[in-house]
Order: sequence, then structure tokens, then C-alpha cells
Amino acid sequence: MKVINNVIPKKYQDQIEKMMLSLEFDWHFLDDITYALNGENDDPKRVEFPDAKGSPGFAHMFYHKPDGVDIMSKNYLFILPLLLSFVEEDNFELLRIKGGLLLPTGIGYNQPHIDADVPHKVGLYYVNESDGDTVFFNKNNQVEKRVQPKKGSVVIFDGSTYHASSCPLYHNKRVVINFNYV
Repeated sequence: MKVINNVIPKKYQDQIEKMMLSLEFDWHFLDDITYALNGENDDPKRVEFPDAKGSPGFAHMFYHKPDGVDIMSKNYLFILPLLLSFVEEDNFELLRIKGGLLLPTGIGYNQPHIDADVPHKVGLYYVNESDGDTVFFNKNNQVEKRVQPKKGSVVIFDGSTYHASSCPLYHNKRVVINFNYV
């Protein structure tokens, strides 16, 4: 696991935050931001964490490649330089780029999960200054590490690591961009 602060220049950080918090940005509501209650995460290998909850939130799909078909939002090309700023591999395949917006709910951490069922890497970029840690779990399903959102930082980790978002308590929103690639 690696955390990089100020992975992109401050001006680009501010432009991304402004874009994602504008009235024109296309957010979609989810009853459970981890998809557990939406019927989209019913993997039989899924591990249940009794202390985890599911919280509502909003998502924006910048890029997705279901069944080999590229689906891109109009904001995809604007976000792409962010990905290229931290990916170390010369040749990589993009699986998904998803924005996430969580509001204060009083819920602890959300359902721990992995983002894809193939070996992959995750780059989780924090769009705004917030609380609402990202919680990482070890092989025994115990909390191993917490990373607090810091605007302009990215945490890069192995996609097989179970992780969970947390809703903010002291800030009015937590905004991230989740990059999945192989």
C-alpha cells in the first residue's frame, strides 16, 4: 500500500473538485454505495462483516468496460491525466473509474469489499478534505489500517485487499475517485 500526497498540481485538484461538486455533474443515487443492497454485489465468495453497515450515496461512472464494451462519461478525458500521474506500469488495462459521494449518516464503515473479481490494482483519489476514513482489512478480516481523506492524495493498493469507505462525521461530504486497473 502506498499513499502519495499532492499527486497532481493544486490547480488540477481544485478543477476536479469544482467539476464534481457543480450542479452540472451527473451523480446517481444508490441505496448502498457498495452495491450490497442493489443486488449487484451478491458474489457467493463475499465475506460478511458483522460490524459493517450499508449507507446511501451517489456514484458517477467515468469509465466502465462491461462485457468488453467501453462506456465513458463526458468527463472521462478530464480525469485521465490524474490516473496517468500515479500508475507506474507502462502497459495497463483500465477496468473502471468511479466517482463516489458520501454524506454524513452516522453509520460507521460500509460493507468491506473488493472492486473486481480479477487480479487488479486500485488507486483511490481523495477529491476533497474530509473525514470518513477508508478502512483496510487483513486476511483475518480485522482492521489493519485506516487512511483519512486528504484532498489531492491517492492511496494505491492491491485490489484483493478488502476495504471499506466511511461516511464523514465532521464534514458535509466525502468525495473520491476510484480507479481499477490491471
